[in-house]
Amino acid sequence: MKMPDNVKDCIHCNKCIKKCSFLTKYNMDLEEFSKRGYLAYHCFLCNDCKIVCPKDIDGSKISLALRHSKVESSKDNKKEIEKKYRALLFEKKDYIFKNYSNVISESVIFPGCNFSSFYPDALKDILHKFKKEYNIGVVFDCCGKPIAELGIEEYEANIIKKLEENMLSRGVKEIITLCPNCYYFLKPRINIKIITIYEKMNELGLKFNLNKKEEINLFVPCPDKETKYIKDSILKIIDLDKDKIKEINDVNCCGLGGCAISNERELAEGFIDKLKEKNIEELYVYCATCAGNFNRHNIKNIHHILLDMFNMDNLKIKNKTSILSRALFKFFKL
Repeated sequence: MKMPDNVKDCIHCNKCIKKCSFLTKYNMDLEEFSKRGYLAYHCFLCNDCKIVCPKDIDGSKISLALRHSKVESSKDNKKEIEKKYRALLFEKKDYIFKNYSNVISESVIFPGCNFSSFYPDALKDILHKFKKEYNIGVVFDCCGKPIAELGIEEYEANIIKKLEENMLSRGVKEIITLCPNCYYFLKPRINIKIITIYEKMNELGLKFNLNKKEEINLFVPCPDKETKYIKDSILKIIDLDKDKIKEINDVNCCGLGGCAISNERELAEGFIDKLKEKNIEELYVYCATCAGNFNRHNIKNIHHILLDMFNMDNLKIKNKTSILSRALFKFFKL
């Protein structure tokens, strides 16, 4: 991945600095960031800078370009990254918990890693419902985004290649994602139809009222911030006006974006602290990673929209057993 061409168009307006805690910390705009390779793995890839940039410069792409450059510049650099993120690579380079035994039609639900981790009970109920009522199966695998964010291009390409081959060899023609990261990462990379669970439910004619809520506070996950495509898909199937959704748009990230937390733990904790200061009575999310991290940091009353749609909000987040939960889906049978 090469550095975005429009970095040179930066007009140094500092809008990105004002919006991004990471850029603020190092007092640099996006053009300056493009010159600081040593900060490549410190960016949370949240997209907030691009949203406010009048020249449409993408800080996430700058960060990923710097990461690719670091890995490609020397074998020692690659070994350093592999050592630092060895646990991540061990699990997800060739996902050790993959399970393709539940393909029963051309459509499959693709939960992603963290919905399986944090909401195992709810996931089982959802999967059984979609099998019984719509003859839709499930595939457990990693989309490859966590590995792609390390900047090791051949690993990313291999994951996508194997994922596509495994799907096509089993006759899969439609992948239904529960995770916003999976949706946005796979959509441009794989030659199979990718659709969100909310789009699918709209196709099926399903409508929901979110337990008769009149207004909700919503934390929009990083990959959906710019287009709001998934949020808009949700709005099509819930009985709630757009102006009744109050977005939390001044917190850059849940803290787990971009593999940056190992380098910027203080910033990650700052995101959580800022959210806590708002004293929100109930917080809605549609990313299981956000839900799990907020819950882990004692933010109470987290509601995953999908669970509320199916009246499963009593099925709580399982933080302490998250790794075990996703591991057990390797043996799951519908």
